[in-house]
Amino acid sequence: MNIGIENLRLLLRAFFGSGADISAANPLPVDISPGAKTATEILNEAAIAAATTTVLNDCAAVDMSAGVSTLALTVRAVYNAAATLGIRLHILTSPTNDAAGTHTAGASATILTDANAHWVANRLVGLTVNNVTDGSSGVITANTNNTATVLALAGGTANAWALNDVYSIPGGDYDIEPWDIWVPAFAAGTILVQTNVYEVDPAYLKVLVENQDPAQTCTIVEIIATVGP
Repeated sequence: MNIGIENLRLLLRAFFGSGADISAANPLPVDISPGAKTATEILNEAAIAAATTTVLNDCAAVDMSAGVSTLALTVRAVYNAAATLGIRLHILTSPTNDAAGTHTAGASATILTDANAHWVANRLVGLTVNNVTDGSSGVITANTNNTATVLALAGGTANAWALNDVYSIPGGDYDIEPWDIWVPAFAAGTILVQTNVYEVDPAYLKVLVENQDPAQTCTIVEIIATVGP
């Protein structure tokens, strides 16, 4: 059966990938379609104060639940000329990204309590907590290991917590201890640009940035996550 050169070329392209045409210079098609690797900015802080660590809300989640096997984290920062210590990255992982559970205490307009939670104090600040039962939500202003406080809940039927109300905190379910700690290069008065590459198994990942310097602010801190097969 004669299917023709053009049809054969299209058939091979469809089978092997959507890359360049077959030729003497390119004997096999190469997939050059976009999306094989994706670079995304996950954190961008104009300044991180001395002896301060960012919180979960400062970093977008890196979603690797589809089976992504490699991750490259690129950090960029500017060190003060008087700095004596650089930044340290705490890489946290999660199986779900979103924290969820039930309110285990009495009625409260502002404080969610979950006796089964294992949060780090104030790491949830800035995230939104949803009262799934009554449809309300609020921004977390403080948290302990098992409570989360909002100024007020809004948008629901009761706008308050009641016993056994179901909650969710998108972006709030991350390990207490880091999966990895990375200390990038440091030299006072310099610009830092450095990449670290991982082979990963976790489903979700976030990065907290600790400014180790006791007196100097670190500025223009950016992290880019590049994920791919």
